[in-house]
Amino acid sequence: MLALLAVLALFAASCGGDDDGDGAAPDTDTEVGDSADDAPADDDMADDAPADDDMADDDMADDAPADDDMADEPSGPSGTLRMAMTTDVQTYDPVMAGIAQGPYLIPVYDTLLIRSADGGVAPRQAEAFRIISSSSYELDLAPGITFSDGAALDAAAVVANFERAKAREDSPQAATYSNIAAITAVSDLTVRFDLVEPSTAFLQELTWLPGMMVSPNAFDTDLDAVPVGAGGWVFDAESTRAGVQQDFTARTDDFWDPASVRIERIEIRLLQDEAATNGILNGELDLVFKEDLSVSAYIDAGLTIIDNPEPALRYVQVMDIDGVLLEPIGDLRVRQAMNLALDRDGYNNAIQNGLGNPYPGWFLPNEAWHDASTEQWAFDLDRAKALLAEAGYPDGFAITLETIPPLAPTAEAIAQMWTALGLDVSVNVGEPGTLAGTMRAGVTALTPTFNAGHPPERFYRQRLAPGNGFDPFLADRGDLADLAAEAFEATTVEEQNAAWARTFAYAVNQGFVMVYGHGTNGVVIGPGVSGAEFNASEIMPRPYGMSVE
Repeated sequence: MLALLAVLALFAASCGGDDDGDGAAPDTDTEVGDSADDAPADDDMADDAPADDDMADDDMADDAPADDDMADEPSGPSGTLRMAMTTDVQTYDPVMAGIAQGPYLIPVYDTLLIRSADGGVAPRQAEAFRIISSSSYELDLAPGITFSDGAALDAAAVVANFERAKAREDSPQAATYSNIAAITAVSDLTVRFDLVEPSTAFLQELTWLPGMMVSPNAFDTDLDAVPVGAGGWVFDAESTRAGVQQDFTARTDDFWDPASVRIERIEIRLLQDEAATNGILNGELDLVFKEDLSVSAYIDAGLTIIDNPEPALRYVQVMDIDGVLLEPIGDLRVRQAMNLALDRDGYNNAIQNGLGNPYPGWFLPNEAWHDASTEQWAFDLDRAKALLAEAGYPDGFAITLETIPPLAPTAEAIAQMWTALGLDVSVNVGEPGTLAGTMRAGVTALTPTFNAGHPPERFYRQRLAPGNGFDPFLADRGDLADLAAEAFEATTVEEQNAAWARTFAYAVNQGFVMVYGHGTNGVVIGPGVSGAEFNASEIMPRPYGMSVE
C-alpha cells in the first residue's frame, strides 16, 4: 500500500478533478401545476410535495427580486459569467450530445422540466405535468415561449423534436427515446407521452438533454456548430473560438422568463483542472469545477464551494464482456481479479485528497439500493493474483486504457494498480469530450469513467441494459435483464428498490462495472457570483437565476 501511494503521489500533483432517484409512479392521474411546490419527490411522483416555505428554493422563476430590492437591481441582464469546462463541446444538438457537454447547451435550450436540489421534478418550459400511469404522461407547455428564431415552442414543436430524436438510433440518449411508443399533440400546448415500458425516471429525463427542444426550423441546419433553442441566451458565433471559448449573449426579444436571465454574457473556456484552478484563484474566472486536491487553496482564498447534492461515482465500465477485442476480459475470473486489485484507499488519498469514499459497491450503505454482497471486492491483491492465475494468466496480458485529460490521472492510477497485479497497462489520452464516443464505437474493451449521480433506472437503460449504446459488442449479460424487469414490474417503492439493489449487485459481482471510488462533484464560485444552485444530478449549476457583479 505504501509503495502504491508513493507511486500515485508522483502523478497526483498534476491531477484534478458522464442520475436521478427512482420511485414507483401511481396508476391514477396526478397533476402538477406551475409551482415547484407540486414537484414529486424521488420516491413518490405525486404526493411528497415540499412545503410552501420551500418555493423560492425550488422554482427559479420565483427568484425574482422583491419590490423593495428593485431599485438596487439592474433594469436588464448585466455582467459576464466566466466559466471553465474541462471537456470541449462536440455538438450543440441535444439529441447527439453527451451529459458532460450539457453546460454548453443549457443557456441556449433550457429544459421542459427542472430538478430541484432535493431531487424533485418541477415545471420549467412545461408549466404543468400529469402522471396518467406508470407509462403515460402529459405536459402542458407554458404559453408564449418562442425559440430564438421566433418559432413557437408549442405541442407540435415538441412532437417534432421527439420524432426526430427517436429516428436517431445512435443518440447517447437512445434508451430514453426508444422507450417512447407514441408522442401526441393533445392540444396546441399539451403533449402526451406513451411509453413502451413503465418508467419511474421519465420525467427526470426531461430535466436534461431529452428535455432540450430545438427549433424545428433548424432541424436541417448545422446544429453541431450553431444551436437554435428557446433558452435565455443565444450563441455568439462571431466571438466564439472553436476549441478555446464558447460565448453566449442574453436574448433581447421577449424571453418568457426575464427574471431568470440576469447575466448579459456567458463565456465558457476550455481549460484543464490546473489552469481552471489558477483562474478562479486569481480572479480571472467566476465558476469552475472543484478540484479535490485544491480544496484548501479555495478555502484560503475565501471562495465558495458548492457540492452536488447527489454522490458522484467513479467506475470502470467494461464494454467487451465476451472478450471480443481482448480475450482475457471475457473470463469472469479475470474481471473479478481486476476488481480486487483496485486499491480504493490509495486512489482516495492520492486523487481525491482523502475526501471520497473507497466503498467497492455501486451504492453506498446509506442508499436505498445498497447490497452488501459487493463488499467482497474490497482490495485484496493476493486473492486477485490467485484468480488471475486460476484463469490461466499468471503472467498477465497487455491492455490499453482510453481516456481524456480530465481523467488521465485516474487512468494512470488504475494502470499502476493493474500493473501491480501483473498486467501490462498503457494509457492513451484522447481529445476532451471524446471518451463516450470511443466507448460506444467498439474500439476499446474497458475504461475508467465517472457519473454525476447514479440513479438506477437511468443508468441501467443507458449504460447496462443489453443492447444499450455502451454495448457495442452486444455482449451476453446473463440474468441482468431479468433482474431489472423485476424493478420495472414492482408495485411498491420498497420492492423496486430491492430489485434495483439485486440488479446492480449482479452487475458488480459479474464484473460488468468496477467501482474505484465515490465522491462529490462540485464547483467553486468567485465572490461576484450570486444565485448559483445545483439541481440534482447536474454537473454544474445552471445560469438561470444567477447574477454577476
